[in-house]
Amino acid sequence: MWVNLRKFSYSIFFLIIGICFTLQVSFWQSTDLVWMTLIVSFLAIPILDSLAGARKFPSLASFGTFAHWVPRLYFLLHFYLLFTVLSSFEFTNFLELFLTGLALGTITGGIGITIAHELMHRPKKVDRFLSKLIMASVLYGHFCIEHVKGHHVRVATPNDPATAKRGQSLYGFFLQSISGTLLHSFSLQKLFLEEHNIKMISFKNELFVTLLCSLFFISVSWFFFGFYGLLLFVLQAIWAVLLLEATNYIEHYGLLRSKNKSGKYESVSYKHSWNSNHAISNWILFHLPWHSHHHKSMNKAFHELEPIDNAPQMPFGYPAMIVIAFFPFVFIPLMERQLKLYQEREEKVITV
Repeated sequence: MWVNLRKFSYSIFFLIIGICFTLQVSFWQSTDLVWMTLIVSFLAIPILDSLAGARKFPSLASFGTFAHWVPRLYFLLHFYLLFTVLSSFEFTNFLELFLTGLALGTITGGIGITIAHELMHRPKKVDRFLSKLIMASVLYGHFCIEHVKGHHVRVATPNDPATAKRGQSLYGFFLQSISGTLLHSFSLQKLFLEEHNIKMISFKNELFVTLLCSLFFISVSWFFFGFYGLLLFVLQAIWAVLLLEATNYIEHYGLLRSKNKSGKYESVSYKHSWNSNHAISNWILFHLPWHSHHHKSMNKAFHELEPIDNAPQMPFGYPAMIVIAFFPFVFIPLMERQLKLYQEREEKVITV
């Protein structure tokens, strides 16, 4: 009984934290302090992460069977937030438009895309369709195809646009990943359509469906919220995608799979993704920072993921690492040190 009560208490605690973090843009917008979303996300959370430290802590496993409904709840929150912010926005100047777009994109990118990522790995078609709707709302629907069928297959190889090369800056990575993801998703879908004799304009074409959904969201934004509402919608989408790609950047930076004697890459394992055990960002991001386990077992749901101590370890939580990534002269030396530490540890293990 006490065990169940404790799990229930944890679940309520996690939901309260997540929902408050997600809906904060509406609150700050109503107080004319929408920029506070950026302060909370990229300053307060990293500080709390550092104070909590990288240690063992209650995980989202406490959700139990309810975990299957949690992403669907956040799907509703995602579109509720988009609607409330767009409908209540009144243009006064471009600075306010810019800050509101960044604030909204921080949540649609940080939480919305994280939920879409969770749903696109689910076996049920309804969940995968919900994922497409979220990604279409940030104008990046093709990611659903490339991530599952491309990234997870080619991760930690030179062929994967979403794997950052050692010494590569975030800005160079943006060009590589955004263009590479788009082009490879088209190649994958073209191959699928040809194999199944499906026409390009068909509801069986995932790219066509996500494009229609994106056009729908653009049309709704313009029709109901006007030109400045449309600008706000596009701006949040751009920032959400940049945050997604910044996350891709830190998750696999500098990690490569080796080849065997026959020239084939080794299987994907925990050592091809960076792991982060920082509590607060793990709770908010649905254990996405336990990325090593996700790539080792891609079909596990967020509440089934666990930290892998033998994986490469990030020095800070995701929000702090994303901020640092925008400063290559800080990020690259920092990660070079982490790579060196990991390689030395691996060599000691092999020697023993």
